[in-house]
Amino acid sequence: RLKVYTQNKATFDLPSDGSSVTLQDIERCYEIGRVMGDGNFAVVRECRRRDNGQTLALKVVERSKLIGREHMMQNELSLLGSLCHPRVVRLFAHHHTHTHSYLVMELVSGGDLFEAISDRGKFSEAEAGLMVSDVSEALNYIHCKSIVHRDLKPENLLVAAGICRLKLGDFGLAMVVTEPVFTVCGTPTYVAPEILCYGVAVDIWALGVILYILLCGFPPFRSQDRDQEELFKLIKQAQLHFLSPYWDPISEEARCLVRALLQTDPTVRLTAEQTLLHPWVKAMASMCRQRALTDKTQTNTAEPNTVQTPNAAESLRNQRGITPKELSRKDNMNTGRGQDERLGKAFSHHSVFLVVIFVPLCLTNIHWVSYNRLNH
Repeated sequence: RLKVYTQNKATFDLPSDGSSVTLQDIERCYEIGRVMGDGNFAVVRECRRRDNGQTLALKVVERSKLIGREHMMQNELSLLGSLCHPRVVRLFAHHHTHTHSYLVMELVSGGDLFEAISDRGKFSEAEAGLMVSDVSEALNYIHCKSIVHRDLKPENLLVAAGICRLKLGDFGLAMVVTEPVFTVCGTPTYVAPEILCYGVAVDIWALGVILYILLCGFPPFRSQDRDQEELFKLIKQAQLHFLSPYWDPISEEARCLVRALLQTDPTVRLTAEQTLLHPWVKAMASMCRQRALTDKTQTNTAEPNTVQTPNAAESLRNQRGITPKELSRKDNMNTGRGQDERLGKAFSHHSVFLVVIFVPLCLTNIHWVSYNRLNH
C-alpha cells in the first residue's frame, strides 16, 4: 500500500495490487503531468508521487476500448509484476477505476528505439553492440524464467540514459512456455521462420533483425509490394544479403553475429546468453561504454567557454542511412490505422499486431488480420 501524507497531515492509503479506486484517489497520490506518448488504447503521462517526489510514468488505459482484449492487459500485469531487472521496464503498481486502468511504471524518458532509428538512420558498431548487449541481458533474464516476449521490435525497446541504453517493455503478447507454442502473433518484419511451432528462440531471431537494421538502416527481409505472403516466403528462405555500399564498412565479426542470430533452425540459433557473451558484443559494448566515460570526463574537465569537438557518436547522430527507393525505410506492409504519417519516416510496421484465424500447414497460406495493440 502507498501511504500519502496530504497537506492536512492526514494519511491516505492507496492499494497497489489492482484494487478499485477513484480518480480522486489517484490524484491524491500522484501529481499527474505532461503527456509522454499515446496510442490506440492508452496515454502515458509523467507523474510524481506526492509522498516522496519520485518521478514515474503513468500509463492510463481506457477500459472500454479493451473489450475483447482484456487478456492482453492482464497478461502484461501478471508478467511485469513478477519481473525485476535493470534491463526490463518496472511495474510498481496498478490501480483501476470503473472506466480506466492506471499502470504506475518506471519512467524511461528517452523515447523508444523506433524513434531513435527514424531519427538516426543507423548506428555505429559500438553503439549497436551495446544495445544488443542490453537486449540480450533482458532476454536471458526472461528466458531463464521460461517467458517468451513474442513481439520484440524497436517500438518495445525504450531508450534510457543515453541513446544506446535500452530497456525491454510491452509484455502484452508475452507468455510462459513449457512446451512448443502454436499461436501465431507478432509483427511481420521480426517474425521467425518457425512461427507455427516455436519457443524462446523467436526472440533471438527478432534481435537479429534489429541488429541488421541498426547497422545499415533497413530490414533484412522486405516485400516490395507490401505483400505479406511474399515477406513470409523471404523469411522462410532466410537468404541474407549484405548489400553494398551500406554494409561495406561493417566488420565481418558483426556480419557473423547477424548470421548466427538469423539461423532458420532455432536449435542452431544462438541463445540470449550466448549472444550476451559473444566476443563482438562484449568488445563493442566495452568500447561504447569507454567512449561515453571519456566524453563525460572531457566535458567535466573542459575549460569554461571552450567549444568541444563533436565526438564520433555525435557525428554519427547526424548521419542518415541513404537507401534507394527499393530499400526505402518506409512501411513495407499494411499498417495500423492512423499511423501513416509517422511511418512515412521509418521502416517499421508500427501498431500492427497479427493474429491467425486458423493454423494452416505452411506460412504461405496463413490468413492474417490487423489487430490494434495497447501502445506505450
